[in-house]
Order: sequence, then structure tokens, then C-alpha cells
Amino acid sequence: MLKPGLRALGAGLLLLSIPGFPQESRPLRPAPDATPRAVALIVPRPGGEQHAAFQKVLTAALGIELARAGLAARIPEEALLAALAAAPLERLLKEATDADFLFLERYTSTEETIHLEVEVWRVKGGERIASASASRRIDLRLDEVVGPVVEELLPQIRPHLAEAVQERQRLAEAQVPPAEAPEAPAAQASQEQAEPEPLPAGQERPDRASPAGLAPERRLEIGAGGGTFFPMAELGPLFRFGYLAELYLEHRSHLGSAALAYGVYTGYAGLLPAEQDTASYFGSLIPVGLSLRLGTSERSRLGMHVRIQAGAALNASPQDKVVQRLTRVLPQAKAGAGLSLALAPRLGLSLDFLYELLLYMYMQNGTLVVEPIMGFNVPVLFFYIRL
Repeated sequence: MLKPGLRALGAGLLLLSIPGFPQESRPLRPAPDATPRAVALIVPRPGGEQHAAFQKVLTAALGIELARAGLAARIPEEALLAALAAAPLERLLKEATDADFLFLERYTSTEETIHLEVEVWRVKGGERIASASASRRIDLRLDEVVGPVVEELLPQIRPHLAEAVQERQRLAEAQVPPAEAPEAPAAQASQEQAEPEPLPAGQERPDRASPAGLAPERRLEIGAGGGTFFPMAELGPLFRFGYLAELYLEHRSHLGSAALAYGVYTGYAGLLPAEQDTASYFGSLIPVGLSLRLGTSERSRLGMHVRIQAGAALNASPQDKVVQRLTRVLPQAKAGAGLSLALAPRLGLSLDFLYELLLYMYMQNGTLVVEPIMGFNVPVLFFYIRL
């Protein structure tokens, strides 16, 4: 539980750590060759217990998430926020005539939790088209409550986004200003800039050529890495340890606050014998199989996941000294957990701790015998890129 003084201190630290978001007081003309984007005006509304520092954090975080999604998010300058926060909805819609969407943000809090609600209004027509809410514990990652809200809002407003972008595209082609309404302070604050906005370090600009004005989701992930294999104690007389190199290709999708990835993997592995010419017929293995990974939401740089892999390893080792004939295909399964760290929007690394099971089979007196090889892949380091 954070006491009021500590909560204020935590909010101040968040303001220092969260990337800055521009507040504008005058309109700037868009670049002639810029692809139009839907414009969103963000206005915080009063609701329950309010801490000014918390409100700034949540408003800035919402602006950043919308910019990542491909919208031109605008926040009125601080001098106007208090007046607009208490203004009736009719006035806000009138002030936002040159924006496409009005985002109304409201939060309430208790001693331990914070609850955020966001409503989206279509300025043209004055219709409420979406709403979403989320809660989380008050701590130094308070701004992460915004991510699930935006994920829930985007599917609801996607058809309206496409319509808004098409309208702006037609107006741009006809060289007609987006709006003929008198310039009001809040309306001026929501116009697009002449030059692309500088983004904080570690962020990339969304692709504004997307048909619906949204940044394309990078659903394809390619990873490569390697690690070691430590056999169970009872296998010590046969194997000292093993090695592996792995390449995977996965398709990613979001399930609310979780991220699911599934795909295929392959690589090269081997088990080193404890003594020369003893169990040396597992020195070259080529694994191939399916991979499934379920992790936490990827709105923060650090995440956790569980990974399951199942397939088979092709034994390419020489077997001229083997008394019993070994099968060339070894069923394989892996399971475990790991941590991931985003180094950039497209690049990152993960550290996995996996339990591995291999089954090798051979014929003995006309009977098929199955023997397990069990151990741990600790650790396995992957570097990945998302396309």
C-alpha cells in the first residue's frame, strides 16, 4: 500500500520515466506529401479521487499508445485542460471540430488500486463509438493500465478510423483544409503538425500508409539462439553435457492482456559422451517441431512467458559401432518458462529455462526398447526480430 506522500513521489518518478508527449497551442500545416492520419483529441475528465501527477501520467501514456497505433494524438496545453475537463460534452465536441475522435479519460482510485475508463466519441455526428476500462495496483508501473484499455478500444473504432482516414485523404487530394470551423484553442491543439514529431528513444514511428491509419501489427517473429543441456544425474555415466543451437519462426497474436505465439523450430544439437567411444552416437541431432508460447502483455519492456515445444530429433550421428540398431528419429518434448526483454520495438532477447525429454529406441532380441534421455536446457538465450 502506498501512503499519500509516497504515491505522489511515485507519480513524480513516473513522470520522469514516461516518454514526453507534445502539448500544442497553435496549428501547424501538414507536410504536402504526408499521408493523412486520423486525429484524436484527448481530454481528461474528473472522476473520484484525483492526483494531478497521476492524471498527467495517464494522459501522456494514452497519447503515446494512440500514437503507436497510428493516430495523430493531441493533448491541449495545460492551461486549457482544467477548463475543458469541466466543460459539457457539447462544448468539447464543438471545440474538437477539426479532430476526428474525442477521447475522454477518467480515473478513480482507492488506497491500493486505480481504475481507468476511456470513452471515444466520433466528432462528426457526436456519437459515442467505444468505451473500455481496466484496473491495476498502484505502483511504479501505473501507466501500464493504459495498454489493455487501448487494446480493447482499437477493434471497436477500427471501421471509423478507416472512414476518417479516407475523408482526410479526399480532402488532402482536393487541397481543402480539414475543417472550416473558426479556430478555437482546443481545436488548434488537435491539428496535425508540419513535421513528424520526434519520438522518444526506443520507439519507432507507426506506418502511416496503413489503410485504416493504424500501425501494422508485427505478427511474425524470427528468433535464433543457443544454450546447454545438462542431463539428469542418472545419465552422468553416459553424457557429460550437451549443446544446442535453435532457430524458430512464430506467428504472434494478442489475447487481451496476454500474447500467444505459435510456429515451428529447428536447429542443431548434440550430447557429448562421458568417455570416448561411449554413447557417442548422439553427437549430431537435428530437431524439428512445433512451438507454442504464452506470455504477458508486451506493453512493457520486460515480460514473462511459458514455452512448450514438441517434435522429433533426426539422429545424424555415425552408428557403425552400435551393437543394437538405433532408430534415426527421436521423439522430443520441451517445456519451461522464461523472461523477455525488448531492446527496441522490433528487437529483443529472451532467456529460457526448459526441461527436455528425448526418447531413443532400438531393437533387442526382436523387441523394440524405448529409453529416455532427460535433462535441462539451462539457460537458452534467444535474440529475436519482429516483422
